[in-house]
Amino acid sequence: MVEHILSQGYGYGFAVGVGAGFAILMVIISTLLSKYMGQVQTSERFSTASRNVSSGLIASSTVSAWTWPATLLLSGTWSYIYGISGAWLYAVGGTIQITLFAFLALQIKRRAPTAHTVSETVYIRFGKAGHLVYLCYCAATNVMVSSLLLLGGSQAFAATTGMHTVAASFLLPLTVVIYTALGGLKATFISDWVHTVIIYVILIVTAYTVYCSSPLIGSPGRMWDLLKEAQEIFPNTSGTSYLSFKDKNMVLLTWSVMLGGLSSVFGDPGYSQRAIASDSKSVFMGYMMGALCWMIIPFALGSSAGLACRALLTNPASVTFPNPLSEDEVGASLPFIYGLAAIFGKSGAAAGLVMLEMSVTSATSAELIAFSSITTYDLYRTYFNPGASGQKLVRASHISVVCFGLFMAALAVVFNYINVTVSWLLSFLGIVLNPEVFAVTLALFWPKMTKLSLLIGVPLGTVSGVVCWIGATYHYAGGTINRATLMTTEATFIGNIVSLFSSAIYIVAISLIKPEGSFNLDSFKWEVRVADDIDTEEQEALVLSEKDEKLLNAQTWLSLFINLFLLLGVYVVLTCALYGWGGDLSRGSFTAFMIVMLIWLVLAALYIILTPLWQGRRAIKTVTLRLCGRKPELSDRPSVQNSTDSNPTLFKTSPDQEKVRELSDES
Repeated sequence: MVEHILSQGYGYGFAVGVGAGFAILMVIISTLLSKYMGQVQTSERFSTASRNVSSGLIASSTVSAWTWPATLLLSGTWSYIYGISGAWLYAVGGTIQITLFAFLALQIKRRAPTAHTVSETVYIRFGKAGHLVYLCYCAATNVMVSSLLLLGGSQAFAATTGMHTVAASFLLPLTVVIYTALGGLKATFISDWVHTVIIYVILIVTAYTVYCSSPLIGSPGRMWDLLKEAQEIFPNTSGTSYLSFKDKNMVLLTWSVMLGGLSSVFGDPGYSQRAIASDSKSVFMGYMMGALCWMIIPFALGSSAGLACRALLTNPASVTFPNPLSEDEVGASLPFIYGLAAIFGKSGAAAGLVMLEMSVTSATSAELIAFSSITTYDLYRTYFNPGASGQKLVRASHISVVCFGLFMAALAVVFNYINVTVSWLLSFLGIVLNPEVFAVTLALFWPKMTKLSLLIGVPLGTVSGVVCWIGATYHYAGGTINRATLMTTEATFIGNIVSLFSSAIYIVAISLIKPEGSFNLDSFKWEVRVADDIDTEEQEALVLSEKDEKLLNAQTWLSLFINLFLLLGVYVVLTCALYGWGGDLSRGSFTAFMIVMLIWLVLAALYIILTPLWQGRRAIKTVTLRLCGRKPELSDRPSVQNSTDSNPTLFKTSPDQEKVRELSDES
């Protein structure tokens, strides 16, 4: 039985009160942008934010979208269970997912600057059949990730405050639905920045208190001593030290989560929307700086609150003193909340709850916009009303946001009642959906990929992953297969890696065995018809100059180099080297490690907080002057130019593209 640290009032107050405050703030900001900056909510602006978002907002939005409740909960839990390796490996694994996607994001911006979703590019290349297969995976990812967000948030709120999980599942996204429907993607970017700033402020206070001023710890050296003591009294179940990287379960677990999480990045339309919404010059810097600034969040939180929870088990300040956390408390991912409570008391637990609230609402907002985009453009406009006006597209987007908000809350309730945990769903998501990673990557990069390989190879990859997952569970769990044994570390790792790489093998093999013709990707026109309510600001953002294309091409190669360094150098070679060494970090090494963490945390926070403000200084000045009744120097509201085509076709194609479509149809 989990003991509730806070009363239910905290849970309902944060879910309703804080959420309502943010909803009001976002509505006000959206109104000001519309009134004083001319940013009227057209269908294009609602889904793409005019495609001119600066790198600072892209970075903060990437940090916010990837700071799930699971990020906070699992980084603290892994640190409590495995020690110093838990926070570091969670952080590195999650960062690689973002930097790998940056490689794809550059290609999306380069190939299809007019796209609203990445699924549209699949339609252009492979037609309806290929589009529908990929869209199923894309929508499933959107649904699973959204449910995962609410599942983690509602379970943490329930465990910490006693708030009913059903109430938490519906109240947490309620206000998000309101301001997302009213403000669109632009409101999402702004709210992401506000949420991220709050998370950084709480995290800085936590980390610097733990390692600089807390009477319970106060220094890295003292933390080192306490972890040594905790190892003697409450030894690690794997038999290794909390100051060591030699833990087979930890290494396999982080690789499993990293591989499984690739689907939630490559297949989640929310991530591709950031590439689509970004200015072409901001894609690379936005994603790379977002990855580096995100990396410090789980690293710092796990190294401070997570390790504090373990180190203070022998101190009366510990919530569970004189005992360690129970299996239920660890299963509910409460170590980071308990660590904050040990350091700050109830105010610490409340601060942890605020961080969870921020992570749930900001990431949920991104998922709502993402789902509304694929339902509006990939379903409604593609198959039901190709000539839909901008007004009808906006209405469809609003309906999608509201309906999906209710659906994701209901699904989170279902998962709660069948006792599915965040860790279980995170592993299952990758095993089932990982084939979409190579599907979209090869579609954008490999000219010989065929429609048949997409139709057969991707579903076959899912089947292979599930079969190997169940088979590995039977082998490693002694012949017992149930919900618990399916989470055997070796089994989830095998399921994820087979699902990911088997799909690539199937796609390549089928494409080579039964080719459909090749074409030049550089001359292939990935043009998607924009809506009739596009304005001049949005039209200008659609055009990529020759200089922009050269820059995106150069950044693609740079991104490839960075990913090879991080993936092979840091994640594989360094991890294996530390595992093979097997020794404990010395007091000096641990101290240096934590000093680097503290400096990194401040630099990341300064970048995320200040860069968007600096890049948006002119807009801020314009709104401020107009509120004060003064006329700014900037031009007034941009004019709106409607499309001259009253009944536009959805996709414009080149002769080369028509030839490829004919070859695909013949197959």
